[in-house]
Formats: sequence, C-alpha cells, structure tokens
Amino acid sequence: MTSRDRTARIGIVGSGFRARTMLRVLHALPDRFEVVGVATRNAADRAELAARGLRAAGLPGLPAPAYASVSELLAGGRPDVVLLTLPAGAAQPVIRDLAEAGVPVLTETPAAGTVEELTALQRLVDDGACVHVAEQYHLEPLVGAQLAVAGSGLLGAVTDAHVAVAHDYHGLSVLRRALGITFEDAVITARRDARRVLPSPSRAGDPEDLDLVDTVHATAWLDFGGRLGTYEFDDVQYRSWVRSPALSVRGERGELRDDVVRRVGADGLPRRSTLERVAAGGAGSHEGLFLRGYTLDGGWLYRNEFRPARLPDDELSIARIVADMADHVLHGAPSPYSVAEAAQDQYLQLEVRLAAASGERVRTRPQPWTHGSACRRAEPERET
Repeated sequence: MTSRDRTARIGIVGSGFRARTMLRVLHALPDRFEVVGVATRNAADRAELAARGLRAAGLPGLPAPAYASVSELLAGGRPDVVLLTLPAGAAQPVIRDLAEAGVPVLTETPAAGTVEELTALQRLVDDGACVHVAEQYHLEPLVGAQLAVAGSGLLGAVTDAHVAVAHDYHGLSVLRRALGITFEDAVITARRDARRVLPSPSRAGDPEDLDLVDTVHATAWLDFGGRLGTYEFDDVQYRSWVRSPALSVRGERGELRDDVVRRVGADGLPRRSTLERVAAGGAGSHEGLFLRGYTLDGGWLYRNEFRPARLPDDELSIARIVADMADHVLHGAPSPYSVAEAAQDQYLQLEVRLAAASGERVRTRPQPWTHGSACRRAEPERET
C-alpha cells in the first residue's frame, strides 16, 4: 500500500486549550487523521484522556492514549507528525529533541520569542530538521478567498492593504500575503492607544455584565516601498459584538473591501462583484450543516475539502494547516508554513511594538532566516 491509503498518525504535546481544540478538529476528520497519543505532564489530564478524551471548549472528546513524556509518545504512538502546543519558550528544547529523533514537528505560534531564538530555530531547519509552524489565519475561508482575489491580478498590481483580522504576527502574516510581500524590509510607524469598550464573550461564554473594560487599540503602518500596509487590531476584538474584522486591498485596477470587489472591465465600464458564501444547512436544506466555500462571479475562490464535517471557519483553517503538514511529510507536498515565514512575522511584530513604544520610525533589516532553507520534502512511500 502507499501512504495515501492510510490516515496520518498525529501526536500532540500539551493539554491546554489549543491542544483540546486540535483534538476536536482531528477527531472530526477520522478519515484524514488518527490521534496516536497526547503527551502531557498533567496527571489529571492524562487520566481524563484515557477515560474519555480531553473536553474541548466544553464538549466531550474521545479517548486517546496518554503519555507522561514526549519520548513515551514517540515510542508508543509512532506519530508521522507531532503537533506542539506549548508556549514559545517551553517549545524550543522539545523541538530540538524531536529534531534529533528525526520526527517532523508542527509547532504553535509564535515559533520563538526572540530574534536570537528564531535564528537558532532556522539554523536547526538548515541542518535538516523538519519543523513547520501552525500559522492558520490566512487559511480561514473568507481570508483565503480575499487573498485569492488579491493575488489573482484582478485588482492589478497591489499597492495598499489594510488588515484588521487578527493580532500581532497573525495579522502581519495576512498583511504580508495581501501585499505580496515575503522578506522585504519596511519602515514602520506604530502606536498603541488605551480605550474603554464593551466586553467581548470569552472562551467560557457571554460576558457576565456590560461594564466597560480596558483595551488597547494597536495601529501600525508598514511602508515596503511602493506597497503600504496598515495593521490594526483591538485587544477585545476576537468574539466582540462591537469590533468587527476588516480587510481591504487596493490595486491599480480595482479594490477589494471585505466581501465587495470593485474594478473596471475591458469595456471600460465599472464592475461590482460580491464574494458569496455557499453553505449547507440553511432553511430548506437537508444536506447537513457545513460550509461549501466562497465564490466570485460564479467561480470558486475557496472550496472546503473537509465537508461535511461540522467545523467552524477557524477550525477549518486548523484542519488545513495540519492536513498540509501531513501531506508534506507523507507525500512530499509543498511546505505548509516555513520557520522562515513565521520568523519574519514574529520579527515584524517585535519591530511594530518597538516603534509604538519609542514613538520613532523603525527600519527593519534582513535577518538570518531570509535566505534559510525550508524543511526538506519527504520521499513518498513506495508501494509494498
């Protein structure tokens, strides 16, 4: 049999909120993934895993083998890929151990906390380690469709983008892709302003009251020379009822603003099109409850290959990054999200914070990962 005839064997390190979310997504797609074990030092979580699985966002999970250490997970579970859901600082020695063992790693964002740690991580990849980063926001269905428009040429050469969809390195990752930027240097101006605003729902549910809460509104302008990016985010924006995500991209021939595309046709007349969300489960639909994708003028910009699984948009992006990692490891598919890309996202957000704190313009400089290698592709398995 070939590797395409079996599910990807996934191990997880950690048992916090992110690990529980990963478990829920993986268990929703049993034809794609097999969870072969979770390594956690938390004895109570190991007992819960063995009995019924970690509860994810208040929902019961499925039983999964529980291990007290990463080495036990590798020996008992024999994973194809390990998902590392630890904070950046705690993750670095575990990444090194997994690299030494020759096990592919998909690590949580940020890839590392400092420029020095990011450089060391890229050096590990240059030496042959298979390490990628679980950056997912550009893979969310609507964002993916918007980025497809930005990169399609429909708007002409892109000159400006405004991104207010996610915080720090996540938002800057989307901004880079909207502008078509990789590792180009930028001049950064930024500010962080205190605000008062209505509270947002938390992971536990709706706010208990509507007393105003403190928040910080961050704005940054990144001038890449001919392409200008604006990053914006509010601390309470996730799940907020009064702070909405926004994304706009402008080119020489048109503009995308959220779900509306404006341009001029070959006949010299204006065109206005809308990104259409196509989903099952509405009134009169007996198909189930799932997203099919997004279209523009009848053509698909994004198609959900995980249908009919009942996954919200953010979890579809998690499924996508894990599936891309598994395809990379098992089938030699392209890199899902390299350490170098993730390092650049984190570096930019560190420089944005420096610019905001100093009140001065900050100019970025080329970093060691700019010309670093990506994880080498695996050779597809031979038929046996």
